[in-house]
Amino acid sequence: MKKTVLFSTALAFTTSSALAEQIITPYTQHQWTAAPSDHFSGDARFTRLPEIPNSPDGSAIVEFQAGTITDWHTHSHGQYLIVTEGEGRTQEWGKPIRIIKKGDVIWCPPNVKHWHGAGEHSKMSHIAISPNAKENKATWLEKVELPKADPKADLQKISQNTPLTPQQLAIVPIVFYSARGDLTQLKPAIEQGLASGLTVNELREVFAHQYAYAGFPRALNGLLTLQNILKERSEKGIQDPQGNPLTQVEPTDYYALGTHTLNTLSGRDNSTVLWNFDGIDYALKAHLFGYLFSRDNLSAVNRELVTVSTLASLETVQNQLRSHLGILKNLGLNETELKRVIEKIRQQNPTAANTVDSVLKDVFKAK
Repeated sequence: MKKTVLFSTALAFTTSSALAEQIITPYTQHQWTAAPSDHFSGDARFTRLPEIPNSPDGSAIVEFQAGTITDWHTHSHGQYLIVTEGEGRTQEWGKPIRIIKKGDVIWCPPNVKHWHGAGEHSKMSHIAISPNAKENKATWLEKVELPKADPKADLQKISQNTPLTPQQLAIVPIVFYSARGDLTQLKPAIEQGLASGLTVNELREVFAHQYAYAGFPRALNGLLTLQNILKERSEKGIQDPQGNPLTQVEPTDYYALGTHTLNTLSGRDNSTVLWNFDGIDYALKAHLFGYLFSRDNLSAVNRELVTVSTLASLETVQNQLRSHLGILKNLGLNETELKRVIEKIRQQNPTAANTVDSVLKDVFKAK
């Protein structure tokens, strides 16, 4: 009798398992609803996930565009948030704003006043799980008043108020010869840069940044020269330090980020379309000041040293030189430090140095 019962139970389990099967809902088949504009600061949307059998809980995917956040609100039975993409923000009433990233899980207890949403320049998606969904009431409260932007504080975070280091000054001849296409002189300049303490990742990033001003051919030839030097040194038993790896960047609105970065560096509002041409405007803001400046293994000062040294090698771009010398001034380099840069250029080409010196005088005469 006992064997018969066990056999019947196993048969029933096998039969039910055979009848059940997975249900996959492709992302493209989700039914999306726009988030209510009276409770969200910008564009967001959500889709409710299939109900879990015999569970009172409800769940949904919510996608926030960069900068979009909710109003203050509470949930009568609390809420779980699981960040699935991007970087966002959340805040509990009376406490500081906290950054949330992919993989983070947030539990907001019942009736705790809070808000959440995307990062300032990054999108964010999360799964929201509502315990006891039918009775879990969301109470919407007032709008969030975020801290006002402080360009001076943002600039101070990336400024340098100490003398330029030997590593920083070693960037100048490397960039100058690379922009000129003088690979014969570039090789010893790179070797001197390595000797001064520049890392492999920093040197690679120097050429990556330079392409925006000198073009891909010059930058790629510079990278190839570096690669050959590293191979030669490795064969001699010299192991050059790789340096800090690039921090993984979350999905970002690079146009908004680049506009903010350009405003911070220049001290001016650049929100309008530059030169009345959206193609150049987007390339400069989104790619140069957005994407490239977001790569954190080369500082803002070092990136501008790359730019100024590249422009110096071109000799006929005084307007651009004036702008970027002004940015270095804004970043904390005084006239004495910038003259040290000019002297490094003079060692490569006195005529080019004289041009930079003339432009620098105008920069410090300007109010």
